[in-house]
Amino acid sequence: MRIDFERSGGFTGIPLRYSMSTEDLPAGEQEKLAELIRAAGFFDLPPVIRSTGPGADRFQYTISVDSDEGKHTVEIDEAAVPSQLQPLIAWLQASRKR
Repeated sequence: MRIDFERSGGFTGIPLRYSMSTEDLPAGEQEKLAELIRAAGFFDLPPVIRSTGPGADRFQYTISVDSDEGKHTVEIDEAAVPSQLQPLIAWLQASRKR
């Protein structure tokens, strides 16, 4: 499975972008990531999730997953992140620091 993650916007406007292949992860991390994607219902999410309220300096996320289930990309405003997607975004942001 391949994941492309981008976080843009925010106060500084400095984007965070990276890609990963689950083949490069230890088995436990592969399983954790697959579970987070499944729990988020990622492949059932709409391609764009926007906030209805105003907000300056918020992040926008773009997540693309290419797996045996297919390829799907979701663009999400920070204020509109569904609760089931929050753990996946947190894991992706933290994994960049590993």
